[in-house]
Amino acid sequence: MLKFLLNSTKCPHNKIYPFSDGMFCPDCGQKIKISWRILRCECCSTKRKAHFFMNKLVPEEKFCKKCGSREYYIDTREKIEFFDYEYAIILKEEVKEVSGIKKTLQIWIEEENMREVFRKPKLLPVFNV
Repeated sequence: MLKFLLNSTKCPHNKIYPFSDGMFCPDCGQKIKISWRILRCECCSTKRKAHFFMNKLVPEEKFCKKCGSREYYIDTREKIEFFDYEYAIILKEEVKEVSGIKKTLQIWIEEENMREVFRKPKLLPVFNV
């Protein structure tokens, strides 16, 4: 109940799937960037299972099963292989786009008569992209 009250205005992006076609959330319309996080042992680089605890990515076991080290690092990837799926954690981030910059597209048409082109090139109307 407390989680509902705190995050009532933020969209969880539940309809965005890791291998979906679109990059926009159908519920809120925000552009979403999908990335993957894999926890690895600092000593032997073994993949470790992870979960979120207090909005921080932590390993499930305190120590590495292979070497016994406690240290780890986070490997960030855009795409993963099928054998990494067991260890990977998906992260959905909203992409903030700068709305102050307008992109314009302007195209001119060349005519066969070169003299006409140099005197007065015909421009198509400007389209905002």
